Amino acid sequence: MTGLFILGGATAIATALGMWWQRHHGSAIATNGQTEHHEGSADVGVSAGSPTVVHFTADWCGPCAAVRRVIQDTLPDFPGVSHVELDINEHPELSRDLGILSLPTTLVYDSAVQQRFRIPGVPTRETLSDALISAFGQQS
Repeated sequence: MTGLFILGGATAIATALGMWWQRHHGSAIATNGQTEHHEGSADVGVSAGSPTVVHFTADWCGPCAAVRRVIQDTLPDFPGVSHVELDINEHPELSRDLGILSLPTTLVYDSAVQQRFRIPGVPTRETLSDALISAFGQQS
């Protein structure tokens, strides 16, 4: 009987943790330019004058393809916003310096090359749109 209580408790804890993870994974976290500008950003296509969505990926990352589809579906509504996709294996120093700890991770930079949002996991179209609207104004 005690074993059933332990199993039930473990199941409840695992369910609660899973629900918490699902709720927070893919959410936009406002950074409001508080992160340092990295000089290597310009080398990969993030430059002043153009807002940019930076998507960190790897060949072995299955969910990264879903992020790519969300970005390709969302950015036509935001003319002037660029998209840069970076493989962490090709840019390990930049990934480390920007604190990319899990894949996929998407960063939203403003036209002054200040990081405005960090989105770990796969964002929804709505989450990405809301982050872009918040950072750059209304969509077209």
